[in-house]
Formats: sequence, C-alpha cells, structure tokens
Amino acid sequence: MIYPITDRTISTVNNQKFKRYAIRYLDIEQQTQQAITEYGLNFEAPFEQQREIDQLKRDIKSKGAIFSNSGKSIHCNWLSSACVQCRTGEGSHTTFLSLKCHRDCYFCFNPNQENYQEFQQEMRDAVGEVDAIAEQGYPLTHIALTGGEPLLFRQESIAFFQAVQQKLPQAHSRLYTAGDPLDRNTALALAKAGLQEIRFSIKIDDPTERITKVLHRIALAREIFPSVMVEMPVIPGTEQQMYQLLTQLDDIGVDGINLLEFCFPLTNSEAYQSRGFKLKNPPYEVYYNYWYAGGLAVAQSELACLRVLKFALENQLSLGVHYCSLENKHTGQVYQSNAFFENNEHIIGKHYFFSSRDYFFKSAKVFGDDCEKVAVLLKNAGVSYHQELLHGFLQFNPEAIGLLTPLGKLLIAVTSHIIEPDEQGNPLIKEIRIELTTPTEFLLTDLQGNIYDEWWPNCRFSVCTSICLWRTTTFVYGRTNAWAIKLFERLGVTVISLWWCITRDEKRDKWHA
Repeated sequence: MIYPITDRTISTVNNQKFKRYAIRYLDIEQQTQQAITEYGLNFEAPFEQQREIDQLKRDIKSKGAIFSNSGKSIHCNWLSSACVQCRTGEGSHTTFLSLKCHRDCYFCFNPNQENYQEFQQEMRDAVGEVDAIAEQGYPLTHIALTGGEPLLFRQESIAFFQAVQQKLPQAHSRLYTAGDPLDRNTALALAKAGLQEIRFSIKIDDPTERITKVLHRIALAREIFPSVMVEMPVIPGTEQQMYQLLTQLDDIGVDGINLLEFCFPLTNSEAYQSRGFKLKNPPYEVYYNYWYAGGLAVAQSELACLRVLKFALENQLSLGVHYCSLENKHTGQVYQSNAFFENNEHIIGKHYFFSSRDYFFKSAKVFGDDCEKVAVLLKNAGVSYHQELLHGFLQFNPEAIGLLTPLGKLLIAVTSHIIEPDEQGNPLIKEIRIELTTPTEFLLTDLQGNIYDEWWPNCRFSVCTSICLWRTTTFVYGRTNAWAIKLFERLGVTVISLWWCITRDEKRDKWHA
C-alpha cells in the first residue's frame, strides 16, 4: 500500500529531513491554484463531486462497463482500436493539413497548438509525413487526419488517404470532421482512398436544424465507411440532450461515441463564466507540460460523461460508448517519454522501477538517520543504492522495499519520475511526485498494472498531482503548448513541483486522523 502525503499526513512524519523534502511539494499548491484562477475561472471545492463520481463508477461497473488504463478509459460495447492504441501512443500518428475551421466554438483549443497562426494561412505537408514514415520503416498501426476542418480541403484530404493506402497499407486510418462539408461524392472518394474510420464532432448547443443536418451526414457515412463514430466533449448540464443524441445515433447504427471531458483552454473565460462553469479541482492527477493542448478540465463534465454512459447501459443501446477522460489523453506521452528507457541502466541506473500502472519510473528513498540502517540491510542483500548528501537521503529500487521489513514502520518515500531532454538534448530523469509507504505495507503490485485489463478500485480513490513547468519555449522533444507557457509565466519561476493527494480508503483513514 502506498499512501499520500498531504497537509494532514505530513504532520505525522517525525523525520525532519523527510518532512522538509516532502513539504516542498505541498508549499507550491496555493500559488499554482492562484496562478490558474488569474485566467478568469475559479475552481470548484476540492473533490466536490467525488462521492457521486465514485458511486456512478460502481454502478456502471456492475452493469458491465470495462475499465482500462487504470480507470482513465471506461467503455461499453464497441471501442475503436485507435482508442486502445492511444493509451501508449505506440505505432500511432496524428497530423493535419491546416488549423483553419469554418466553425467558431468557444471551447476550441486549437489556438493552443504550436504555430497556430502560421497554419491558419499555410498548409502542412501531411503527405510528406506519410512518405517520411514509410521511408523510415516505422511500424505504424494507426494514422489520423484532423484539423481545423480537413474537409475544407477535400482534394488534399483525399490525397492524404491515398498516400496512406499506398505507402502504409497496414495502418488503420481515420478522419475527424464537423461533418458539414461532407457530401456523397466526397465520402465515396475518401472510401476509395482507403479511409477506414470517420469521426464526427457534434456541437450539442447548436440549433436543432444544424444537428439534424450533421446526423444526415452521419447516416450517409454509415452507408459507406467501415467505422463511423462521434467524438465530442460533454458539457455539464446537457445530459438530457446527450441521452436523445445517443438514441438517435443508435438508431442510425453508428459504431460508437467518444465522450470527452469538457475543458477550459485558458481563453474565452467570459464565455465560461457566463455559463457558470468552474474548473475541476484538482484538474489533473499530475500537473505537467502535456502535449495535448486541451487545457484544464471543467467541473462536473466527468459526472455528465458517466451519467451518459450509465444511460447507454441501462437502455441497452448497441453503440459503443467510451468515456475518454482528460487523464486518458495524457498517458501516451508519459509512456513515450519513459518506456524506451525501461531497460537502459546507462540512463536510469539500478534505482528505478518502471511502473506499468501509470508509466512513471518509481524510486524509493529514506532520510536522515534511517539511511544508515537501510544501507546495512541493502548492502548485506547485495542491493545497489545511492546516498545523496545535500538532501540527506538514500535512494534504491522499490523492488527492495520488502527487504526492510525488519525495520517495521520505517517511513519510505516512493517518488515518481519522467525522462526529459536537458538543454543539450541528453535524457534527464526528473522527479515529479512523492508518496509514502512502509516496508510492512508496501506491495509491488501497487506499481503494476495492464492498460488492457478491466480495472476499478472498489474500495479506494486516490489522486496524486504534481507540477513541473520549465521556463523555456521548447519542451519535451521540441513540443510546446501555449497554455502551459501562459501558466508558467504567471507562476514566474524556473522549476515548480507540486504534489497533492487525497484518498478515500478506510485503511488509509489513519493518515487523516
């Protein structure tokens, strides 16, 4: 069992070096929250809706919903293979022709995309990317074309899928569209070019006539493409409209719908304020510079998504319904950052363990006077360790925690890490979270999981958050998101690390006494 460190639990830690080390993660919470609220939207109370969310998850679990990726992905019935692949990002590539769009959705996060203004005017060489992937021999399994609105450029979109069909015939292909520009001739041409899956976006607060028009386009696509689905954010308070929409989609015979958490892209705050929205608190399990540009999760969207999924189960709808949480959007980045180095001792050494539950590297640390006692036991067992004098800790692989059971209730920090390039592009391992365990309570299975397994913790809920933002315009592997730059500029520091964890587990209640 791994326990959280919170303002309450830190008071139970008597080891002063341990406490000073951990409290750095807690101190930054207040200024981080303040920096975010300066964008014009307030947070809900911490975990305000959590009891209802937990109950809904238990309900849909009992009705047959499948929980995957440590509960970040929940679905019933059909699920696109592209959604499964997205969890790790392996063999998957998404690109666009242009970020230009004929719609003007207040919640659009495209302005957060790198080089947004440039791609309002210029076209991206998406076909050239296909050629490059084919030349490199990369084992691509899934490829997508998004936007903007790709069907504003019909011929270029068709040419893209023709290139995929010719150069990457093994890859599953999909297209994202608002649906308006799709006609029969375009659909037939795309199908001939090898397009396998088309995903429509429906704006639930559109006039009925406009939604009906898109539904007609979806029905047309159903006649032509192997897989047809809808992907859209679920706005709090629109559950009744969503129930009606799901029934209509089921009647049409679509394969499925992806329910996305509704997000605030750090722009258009007035539009969110006027609708009474607040931010989910905490908005992420781990605050980090994610590639996904969606922004911050809006409070009660997760509740709405789960209610819609429950509706589908209770009414025995045939279409697949997938709740794709914001957290589910991020796991691919963590996996891609870390998995390559799992067996590279030159980079990570012997003191880290790759967690198949959340894809972070884990390490164990003890502090102060505990270091000497632990060093003796580890040395006798032939286990490698590293002693760091500045912060007064001894670090070792969590797999060795079980060797320390003779020390009873010794407090051990379990830290989470991610690989990032330094200024010269060399891989650097960064710590972004800290938790607490003891030798007698630690289970290695707490760090293990399977992205494809059904999973739901019936008796506990644990969320840990960390923040690590860097003063730079080029982030992980040269990627950057405007919203993260804005946020870190508000914080005005070089490196920030925040940790916050709240739990609902009877066994853990002693830490909250």
